[in-house]
Amino acid sequence: MSAFRRIGELTIAHLINDIYAPVLMALQPVLITIYGYGYFEAALLPVVHSLTSSLLQPLFGYLADNKGIKVSIGISILLSGIGVSLLGLIPDQYYIMLLCVTLSGIGHASFHPGALCQVSILATGSSRGKLTSLFVVGGNMGMALGPIIAGIILTTGGVPQVIWLIIPAVATALFLHINPLADSCNIKQENTSEGEENWRPVMLLFTGATLRSWVTFGAMTFLPTYLVLEGYSLLEATTLVSIMMIAGVAGQLSGGALSDRIGRKKVIVITTLASIPAFIAILLTHGLFLIISMMIFGFLLWSSFSVTIALSHEMIPSKIGLISGLFLGIAMGAGAIGVSISGAVADMAGLYTSLETFPVILAISVIIFMLVKSPSVHSSQD
Repeated sequence: MSAFRRIGELTIAHLINDIYAPVLMALQPVLITIYGYGYFEAALLPVVHSLTSSLLQPLFGYLADNKGIKVSIGISILLSGIGVSLLGLIPDQYYIMLLCVTLSGIGHASFHPGALCQVSILATGSSRGKLTSLFVVGGNMGMALGPIIAGIILTTGGVPQVIWLIIPAVATALFLHINPLADSCNIKQENTSEGEENWRPVMLLFTGATLRSWVTFGAMTFLPTYLVLEGYSLLEATTLVSIMMIAGVAGQLSGGALSDRIGRKKVIVITTLASIPAFIAILLTHGLFLIISMMIFGFLLWSSFSVTIALSHEMIPSKIGLISGLFLGIAMGAGAIGVSISGAVADMAGLYTSLETFPVILAISVIIFMLVKSPSVHSSQD
């Protein structure tokens, strides 16, 4: 089986696994306006999901690297889907909802390290950025489709209909049980000397990506409510957020391929910096200009995500599972504490004021990215 086809299979599995977390964002306006939850209470649901995922992914990565212990992809997807789908049955049972979200976060966490371990083996040399982006795009497509699907369900049948989202998870898990993906991930797959693995630039990269995640996850969480308050219908708001994320998919593919040519760090710094005025434009425009601003913002901010993962793999090649757990934990989680802070700020000072802090957070992440020293293999490019 070719590397492209195997990564294609992993990409589809990634899409299904990541389709559920965005449902929590689409629920925000309904929980706030219909069920009476505050911004902080509503935002805590996706935050708990993200924290569970981000904290457990490095653990699952460590187990994959050192013990060869990996949860099957099918089981991971099943947990992700069941945890979110059950919210349709208990929208007025807040603490049980938190438990279900935690279950989904565990499934989300267990999926990524093992899958990315295989991707790292298959995506080597000059194609690493492109092939890693292809896998990551699967998750982005899931995150893009999630709000659209949730918006349709919520506007046609309300929160109780969310239970039907269990079907894709069960169907995918059953398919993978019958046609399992081959496991090509070896324990400690690439060993290098201690002198070649410098954790300082990785931690800087991690910090910058965490701040970028704060804005990424915050935009997904709060923009639907912001748009509803601006006069858009719930379906229009969730669709616009999905359009933004679909633009992010195009950014992922473009950023990954470009990083193979001009260097990872250049792509990360330039695209993150350029996303700042695009987000400001979202807050200042309406109609067509707002849609264009959201598309540009999604394209730019998401374009550096898979590039960050590829660069981290090149920095610490002997700990792919652990590194993948750290950085894909960031994707939906390590910045979640910041999102809860943004929710608290929105409760105290208003949602618009909270969103105004996002450009500042991005500016700090750009400064940190600029301090990252790339591996010697790319130093000439960066």
